[in-house]
Amino acid sequence: MNRARRRADTLRRELGLRGRVDAVAVANALGLEVWPWQFEVQKEMQIDGQIAVAKRLGPEWRRWVIAHAIAHRLLHPGNHIERRDHTDLPLPWEREAEDFAHALLIDEEEALAEGFVYAWEVAEHFGVPVEVVRVQARLPENGGVS
Repeated sequence: MNRARRRADTLRRELGLRGRVDAVAVANALGLEVWPWQFEVQKEMQIDGQIAVAKRLGPEWRRWVIAHAIAHRLLHPGNHIERRDHTDLPLPWEREAEDFAHALLIDEEEALAEGFVYAWEVAEHFGVPVEVVRVQARLPENGGVS
């Protein structure tokens, strides 16, 4: 488990998060304000304790980009503008932010306990875009060979 996932798991435990996480409430608990903004291209921007989120996003994507912005605040201090092309941030930082968002918003243990099989089930339960649901198979250490 990488540091982004560990940090998100710790935050989930500290805040007692289960099921569908209210990303705005998490941001507020961390002293961040979330504002809807009329962005044409970008999805979010974080500056000076404020997270601006594109008004055009649906609730699932809003939840995701807020969690992504929280990750940058906790793991990569400074002001950040999310830009998919020509970003000033190294790619590993974006990967960490995505890993954090995934671990904050999707509790894999809960998904397993619920018996979810399909990505859409996980996405619907946790209120995230189906495109961001990643399956991380839990295989025995010996690869299943007895």
